[in-house]
Amino acid sequence: MQLVDPPWELAHLCQELQTPSLFAGERLFLIPHAEAYFALPPKAVEGLLATLKTSPAGVLWVGLFAELPEAPSGPLAEGLASLGEVEHLSLPPAPKPWEEVRLSQEQKALLRELLAEEAPELLAHQDVLDVLFETHGFSPRQLVQAAKDLLASQELSPEAARRSAGRQTLTASELEKALQDGKWPQVAYHLAQLAEGAVLSTFRGTETSGRKAADLVAGLLTRACLSALTVRVLAEEAGLARELDPARVSQASWYPREFKPRIYPKFLAKAQEMPELGLADRSPWSLQASFRLAARFSSKKLATVVADLLRFGALRAEGLEPWAPVVLAYASLFAASNSS
Repeated sequence: MQLVDPPWELAHLCQELQTPSLFAGERLFLIPHAEAYFALPPKAVEGLLATLKTSPAGVLWVGLFAELPEAPSGPLAEGLASLGEVEHLSLPPAPKPWEEVRLSQEQKALLRELLAEEAPELLAHQDVLDVLFETHGFSPRQLVQAAKDLLASQELSPEAARRSAGRQTLTASELEKALQDGKWPQVAYHLAQLAEGAVLSTFRGTETSGRKAADLVAGLLTRACLSALTVRVLAEEAGLARELDPARVSQASWYPREFKPRIYPKFLAKAQEMPELGLADRSPWSLQASFRLAARFSSKKLATVVADLLRFGALRAEGLEPWAPVVLAYASLFAASNSS
């Protein structure tokens, strides 16, 4: 199976479809975010439609999935419809905030339709359905899988349905890496997971959720931004300001070709002049992560973020209040300066 995420350019996709794989006799292509394809003009989609009509050897299926406000239209949708390969699933709007329900009647109706296709035996057990709707919310894939698991276990009870809603687990390292790499949609997705009740696995191996998880994440964000701020200021002192370029640090070979052999020695020399910062004791890999984050924001922006986080108790969960005001004072000085 080939997961194409993010989607390729159409020319690249056509080339891949027409090129036999050296490792797999049969291939399945899944493209989960194909919204842009449906907005392309006729000339742009001709090649793809021609390729699909020829049924390339070894290609079992090409799945284009798009979340659109209305039924798909345009050249690609019309071309796929001529192949009999378009299916539109209308997603009902979420409940209004004042309705105080987790699922609207329209959402429940759609979920019932899915269950009627995938697990019809379950429709006769209304008490089990009620619990599945309550615990899973509008998560069609998870709900259908939970329904299938219940049928396979032959334990069709509300208690079993409630146990099926095993909460997702997010590791602190996943969130930290998404932050360091500047993958803001991924950061937002992880925060949304926690807001929905996911369990946070900390660096120490403990697990927590809810307010405690929120406090720990606030601490993680604060430390990451504070470290990036310190690294940025020191890099500028070391004459490395030009290296703080988001485009440069985003290159795949930046760490082995640029940071470790050339940037790190200069940075380390400056860090050793200020041992109180503790940067000289950190590994090159740890420092490059902070350097990447530092390249994406100005000193003023980082200082403002740290100041705001600390002002709202970002380190509350770590019991470090005695030094937090000191950091806040220094951060305020940076925020008030004109450093960039």
